[in-house]
Amino acid sequence: MNPLRPAPATWFFRLSVMLVLLARPPARAESPGDAAYRAQFRERCATAQAFMARETWDPGTDSRKRIYLGVVKVATGTDAATGLQYLEDAVADPAPWSCFETYAFMDAVLRLGLKLPPALVEKVQARLGASFTKDFGFTDNHMLQYRTARYLFGQTWPGGPALADGSTPVQSQREAAAWIERWIDSTVSRGMYEYDSPNYHHLYLLCFSSLYQYAHDERLRQKSWMMLQVLLADWATGYLQGNWVGAHSREKYNQVTHTREHTGAATQFGRLYFGDAPLRLDLAETYFISLGALQACECLPMIGRIATDRRQPYVLRALKAPRRGPRIHDGEPTWMYTYVTPDFAVGSSWGDLTDVENHRWDLTWVSPHDGTRCFFINPSYSAEQLSRYFDTPVDKVLADIVRQRPYYANPNKWIEGSPYEDVFQHENTVVALYDIPPDAARQHINGFFPHAIVERREQDGWILARADGVFFAVWTSAPGTWFAEPDYDRLTIVHPKTAVILEAVAARDERNFDAFCARMVRNRPVFDEKTLTASYTSTRGHRIQFTHHGARLVDGVTSNLDTWPLFEGPWLNAQRGTGTITLQYGRERVTLDFNSATVVDH
Repeated sequence: MNPLRPAPATWFFRLSVMLVLLARPPARAESPGDAAYRAQFRERCATAQAFMARETWDPGTDSRKRIYLGVVKVATGTDAATGLQYLEDAVADPAPWSCFETYAFMDAVLRLGLKLPPALVEKVQARLGASFTKDFGFTDNHMLQYRTARYLFGQTWPGGPALADGSTPVQSQREAAAWIERWIDSTVSRGMYEYDSPNYHHLYLLCFSSLYQYAHDERLRQKSWMMLQVLLADWATGYLQGNWVGAHSREKYNQVTHTREHTGAATQFGRLYFGDAPLRLDLAETYFISLGALQACECLPMIGRIATDRRQPYVLRALKAPRRGPRIHDGEPTWMYTYVTPDFAVGSSWGDLTDVENHRWDLTWVSPHDGTRCFFINPSYSAEQLSRYFDTPVDKVLADIVRQRPYYANPNKWIEGSPYEDVFQHENTVVALYDIPPDAARQHINGFFPHAIVERREQDGWILARADGVFFAVWTSAPGTWFAEPDYDRLTIVHPKTAVILEAVAARDERNFDAFCARMVRNRPVFDEKTLTASYTSTRGHRIQFTHHGARLVDGVTSNLDTWPLFEGPWLNAQRGTGTITLQYGRERVTLDFNSATVVDH
């Protein structure tokens, strides 16, 4: 028998079917709402499957969509012939396979089993082997997709020929398993590197779901399920009626100004898992959700309840992994702080920057309108900044990145963290300080104010705004100029040393907008440009004092960043370095111990 051609009923096909049927979360006590969550989740999965199975792929558009639509069509039997043709054409396409193709096709071989012709499986196997080179990609989602595909490839075809990098399938499988476990252990100890990404988070969910469903190694399978729960629980705490609030890494330039449209490939997965907002399966790149809906890997039902319980305001603190790059030594981590209410959220981060596409802070509020957030940014533009993360020579890195991401050169771009910005937050108040050197390419700061704002006033240095269920005020230490854009107004401040203070309240908690405005203008923030120190007493009476890249004090008490927790909030808690994470909702309490790969249901 040709070693590349599996027989129609080989053991791995049978096993893959059995694993899908038997895949269940570890046994635990049931709560009254568990059955309801599971039924609603499965209904959303069925809706997504049915919708995506009817979609079509247009030649010349994103080639990844062809694969994902092919899989869902074949899996559901809806227009299966077209789906199979999509997969045949994708395999025949001479374009090189990256991590996206290798992961998607490896999962497809196991998921679709006997629904794929043996000849097609043989071609997939050959292309996978040829695609497993020494290149694992730069970002974590690339590395994880490659390792997931490699692990499952070696498990499925252990006796196959050597891969493109010279390793055997078994050697590659072992390396992949070790890397994945190291990634999990590092993430639950130090924090996630590519954190809370509206554009890439779903790839982590997909990979760990595949590993949970198909890995033979019970420890890896268990830890994959546990990691999936952590990724979803972290998201659930920052979920607000379909919005993913707070700071983000890896958010694209054309996503950050939206809250309902074009919000990123990952964001609809929140709606799939948690509900509380309609699925928008018509948005760009939603095709990824077709595989998530087929996997239907449930989170703990308590996580679903966490995502939708917004009866009381709460504070979240989190720590993300130290930055890394060819010119970074002992990079700082990212400290995150998010204040969530039923009507709005204020979220921020500080510390070292992510490589590209960093969204550092904002106010986001619940609304039927799109783009309901306010934030400021110094649209930095620097080869020196980029060369910290990319090994391209300094004299070539700017041209290289601008070629990949033309928006980067836009003087009014809305994404990309600035090394000249520093941020601090306490509850509903965020303070951003800017110290822009004379040689920086971008000497200005832009503020984003969407047209969804119903009323805007300016008085005594304050910008006072009313929108939907939120009132908010913004104070700037230097005046700016307004520019009207199609969907928003841009406030541009050209001053190298500037402080911006934003405070938000629920409209329901105020007598009226006039009273709110009168109360805010009585507050007189102070900003010393020489020491780059801002002092402000919030309307709740908290005294905030903050120095650019210096001390952070609230009511005279210094924030100790050295003791910042990995996760802290009403439901998700963990201390850094322990490898143990606790989930709690009411009387339900679950401990995920990654050191022993065990789950304890209290």
